[in-house]
Amino acid sequence: VYGHTESAANVLAAKLCERGVTVRMFDPSVIPANHILSAAFRSSHLVFAATTYNNGVFVTMENLLHDIVNHNLQNRKIAVIENGTWAPAAAKIMKAMFEKSKNINYIDTTVTLRSAMTEENAKAIERMAEELCR
Repeated sequence: VYGHTESAANVLAAKLCERGVTVRMFDPSVIPANHILSAAFRSSHLVFAATTYNNGVFVTMENLLHDIVNHNLQNRKIAVIENGTWAPAAAKIMKAMFEKSKNINYIDTTVTLRSAMTEENAKAIERMAEELCR
């Protein structure tokens, strides 16, 4: 919403690239969902980063996740970054959306931002990058 979630995603992408991982990033508020959906089916690991908006997930990410789940994405490892200044809820909601999907595994680290990134968030993103590379 204000760019802080995107900044955190960019930090994670840089950490992964430093480790030799090929990264493709998509902003569902500007990229058509079918392009992102297609890439999701070609990827073994996915990271979803979203803001909490009206106690839910920001609408373009919510719509994308509905599409992905309804197309029966399975057998993936997923990481989640959420942002919510007052009451972050996006991670819990995003994970709940995948409950009907088969063989979805979450990495241990979930990054929770409260607006802008902090040093603690940077450490969590480093842990997330390590887990994704295992």
